[in-house]
This record gives sequence, C-alpha cells and structure tokens, in this order.
Amino acid sequence: MAIAMLSVGVGSKGKASPHAQYIAREGKYEKESNSQEKLEHTGHGNMPAWAEHNPNYFWQSADEHERKNGSTYREHVIALPRELDSDQRHDLIKEWIDKEIGDKHAYQYAIHNPPAMDGKEQPHAHIMFSERTRDGVERDPEQYFKRYNSKHPERGGAKKANTGIKPSERKQDLKDQRNRWEELCNQHLERAGHSERISMKSLKEQGIDREPTNFSMTQLKKPEIKQAYISELEVREQAEQAIKDVAKEIDRPIRDVLVQQIIKVTNINQREQEQRQAEQAKAKAQEQARPTPRPPQPKPIPQPQNDAKTALIEKLEKRHNPYEQGEKEYFKAVREYASQLQQKEVAKIKAEIKAIKDKPPVEPTKGFFTNKRTHQSNQTAYAIELRTHQQTIENKERELVSKQGMSVAEYSRYEHHQAIKEQRPDLAQASYEATAWDKETQRLQQELEQLNKPQEQEQVQTKGKDIDWQ
Repeated sequence: MAIAMLSVGVGSKGKASPHAQYIAREGKYEKESNSQEKLEHTGHGNMPAWAEHNPNYFWQSADEHERKNGSTYREHVIALPRELDSDQRHDLIKEWIDKEIGDKHAYQYAIHNPPAMDGKEQPHAHIMFSERTRDGVERDPEQYFKRYNSKHPERGGAKKANTGIKPSERKQDLKDQRNRWEELCNQHLERAGHSERISMKSLKEQGIDREPTNFSMTQLKKPEIKQAYISELEVREQAEQAIKDVAKEIDRPIRDVLVQQIIKVTNINQREQEQRQAEQAKAKAQEQARPTPRPPQPKPIPQPQNDAKTALIEKLEKRHNPYEQGEKEYFKAVREYASQLQQKEVAKIKAEIKAIKDKPPVEPTKGFFTNKRTHQSNQTAYAIELRTHQQTIENKERELVSKQGMSVAEYSRYEHHQAIKEQRPDLAQASYEATAWDKETQRLQQELEQLNKPQEQEQVQTKGKDIDWQ
C-alpha cells in the first residue's frame, strides 16, 4: 500500500556536511555490502564550479562560513510507493526536484530502501538543498555564504530565497507543496499501471473513522508491541483483499441496478454539459456581434540568421572536459594527505599525554617545614599544581577524542590543497586546467548572452510602437 508522507526540515550551522555524508552513506555512515538496507540512487546538481565534483565540500563550506545562527540547508524527507520499481522511483524524485528546486539552488539527494516491519520494502528519499539562490555571479566558498549585497551583488554572498517570508506564508506553502506531491506521485502510479493512490489529507478529511496509529521507536522495539502492529497490518491487508474479492462476486441483479444508476447519473451530467455549451455559444455570439472587434495581432518580424551566434552554439555543444579525471585524482590526493595529517596529529597528542603523565608535580615532604602555616601553604600550592596537571591531561584527552572522531572529509579543507600542490604538481596542473576550462566555457556563454540581448531589445521596441489599425 502506497504511503503518503512529506516532511520539511532545516539544518543549522555545523550539521550540513555530516548529514550529507549520512544520506550518501559516506565516511562513518558507509554501510557494509551485505547490509539489508539498499542505497538505490544518489545525485547532486546546481553546485558551484569549486564543488561540482565534490558536493560535500559545498556543505563543509556552508558549515564553516554561514553566519552563527543561520540555516545551512533545508531537507525534504519523502516516502516513496512500494508499487514503483527502483528506476520509476528515481524518475519520480528527479521530476520532483526539477519542479520544486529547478536550477536556482544547489542540491544533493539519496534514495534509501531499508526493510519495513512487515518484511517488505520501505523506500524513501532525502533531498538536501541550499536556500541561497544562484545568480550567475562567480564567488569563492567564503564569499558565497556572506550576507547578500542588493546594490552590488558581486561584492556580497548569494541571496537566500527565504528572506521576508512570514510564518503563515511558509505554512501555506508547505500545504500547497504537499498537495503538489500527492498529484505528482499519483500521476506516476497511474502511468505505471497501478490502481493505488496516496492522499495527503487527514483520516477525518478522507472520511475514515479511526484513530491514527502512532508508536515511538522505543515502543516499537518492544516485541509485544511490534508483533501487535505487524498483526494489525496483516489484518488490514486481508480486509482490503476481501473487499476486492467480494466486489468480483456481486450478483447480476445488483450489478444491473448499479449500471442503471450510472447511466442515470451520466444522462444528468450530459444534459448539464449541453446546457453549459448552449450558454457558451450564446456568449460567443454576443461577443462576435460587437461593432469594433479587436484586430489580429501583427506577426513578429523574423530575425536574420546570426552566424556568430550559430558558431558559438556549435562550439559550446562540441566542448568536453578532458581534465575531469585529473581533477578527481587531485581531490583524492587531498583526502589521502588529510588522512596522513590526522594520524600524525593523533600520534602527537598521544605522545603529549604520555609525557604529561610521566612528569607529575613533586609532592612536598611531610614534616619538612617547622612552620605550620608555611607547610599548609606549600600543601595548598601542591594541590593546585596537581589539579592543573590533571586538567591538562583531561583537555588533551578530549582533544584526542575530537581528532579521532573527525572524518577524513572534514580535514579536506582549502588550506590542505597548498601542500598537495607542492607534493603533486602534475595533479595540481590538471586541476588548474580544469578550472580554466570552466572559465572559458562561462566566457563563451556570456558572449552568447550578449548576442541575444540586441534581438531582445529590438523585439521590445517593436512591441512598444503605436500601431495604426485603420
């Protein structure tokens, strides 16, 4: 049975990169090959040039450069129909992204399919996207997440699409979005030849007289509750199948009565449709009887063939990136260097902890001082030194746990790229050439836009002229 569920969440600063690794099953979230859960599909799009081949670098930059209390991403978590196969579910999600996100926001998605409680599939999708809008301005990772400058966009960061939206408007937008998902999902189910449909309405709005079944994860882990829930699902499935079987065995007289009722309703609808058509014909006749009908619009003036524009389009279509593999090898070298750096830092911290533990503060000898007050003062100083010594060890141990808990991707930041450029100049050169290829492609696209502008201005001027209808 297809399930209707669409929730929208927001990620705070520092959460984007770990969550992107989670949905893509990368780093510490990577699953074993024999895991029951399936990672059906992953993908990303609309990334800036500096993160086009490494989407997690985009989310790392968002965590690092976004303002302190700012959101780094929004996420759609959507239940997908079991009735559709893996490729059909992928097509559904890609069409949803195309309609809801488009080409204005950087995004990353993944489709998971773990086993459900009844032993069948439980497919669902995670779609992360940045609310910062792409406007064609080249920005580096630090500038991309700065505050937007309305007067000089090239000096500020990319604009956030949620600026100025009231909570009531967000609530209405979410309702409209859920309705759009219901319509799109049902279209794909119908296209695949399935009779099942989803509904984003509540049980009361659907006319179903029962309370919703809600269990927490703690409750579902209890064997008795889990078994009762599975039994309830089986009873519902058997009841639905029984209704379908009974519908096939309806007696002929009852079926004839139903057919007569359908014919009666069809005749009524046909008479209403004929009445509406007559009213529309009457209104159309009145419209045609007016003395001064609106003259037809002039045909647009055909534009001459632009040879330069055609040459640019052909040049862009024939371009291909010969350095893509080199750039991938470059980022792989960055991650390997980051892993070595992490191991060195962990070993260094362990050595520092051992050296501190091997050299504790010296306790003063008892009875050495004849003055009781002086002796107590030295005992207090020793206690302070001992506490400082223990605190230093605790701080170093916390630092060690922090370094060991970080993923290799979190070390792959911009400052490590310089070391790779020195160690592997061949890979660095390939990365530079790939960047130059991107810039040349953008330059050609800008030239094409400049060639299109004069034609657009001529069309606007033609539309603005007064036309003599006599």
